[in-house]
Amino acid sequence: MSGGPAEPAEAPAAPRVLTSVPWIVVLLGVGLIVGLLVIALLSLRGEERQPVPAPAPPMYLPTLGVDATTSAPPTGGATDAPGSATPSPSATASPSAGASRSATPRPTASTRGVAQGAVTARYEATASDRSGFEARLTVVNGSDGGQGWRVELLFTGNVKTIEASSTSGVSVSTQGSGVFVLRGTGPLPAGQTATVRMRFGRTGTGDQPGQCTVNGAACVIG
Repeated sequence: MSGGPAEPAEAPAAPRVLTSVPWIVVLLGVGLIVGLLVIALLSLRGEERQPVPAPAPPMYLPTLGVDATTSAPPTGGATDAPGSATPSPSATASPSAGASRSATPRPTASTRGVAQGAVTARYEATASDRSGFEARLTVVNGSDGGQGWRVELLFTGNVKTIEASSTSGVSVSTQGSGVFVLRGTGPLPAGQTATVRMRFGRTGTGDQPGQCTVNGAACVIG
């Protein structure tokens, strides 16, 4: 056996590993936290770098304006197109024709009788009192031959009775209140005149008829 000093025995490796384990865990945790922070920062910077969309352009609504070129009435050339309506000559001529017709007076019964030289009559009031009035009827035959005559007098309801006389003969009848009809008893010769004197009974006033006709034509009153 040698007598040299004995070499010291080596320390076991297990205790050194065990003592270093907490630091490894701390380092791993720190590294994990740092990595998460880096990832979060990168994600935030990526969101900041995204381009902001430009604002939409403003919308303008069209205004309802009147275009002079489109609202102007068609010119004379447009009426020459096929199918365009043209005014008929009668449309412009009709007003003047209607005016000329309306301006021409219609012939009445009295004007027709005078033009043909037929029988005419004239009524005149001659006297008046409280109970009635007197009148004269003159009938003239202006034709070339003998004519019968019929005179109709239309009064208001206040005229009640009539008495008539004539040298040429006359008959009297009534047709309702205030309507009296006088007829010659025979034809009146051409160019001759028949005079009838009448007496009317009345209540109130008034001595002229509202209407007087001889053979359908108007006679003169007054």
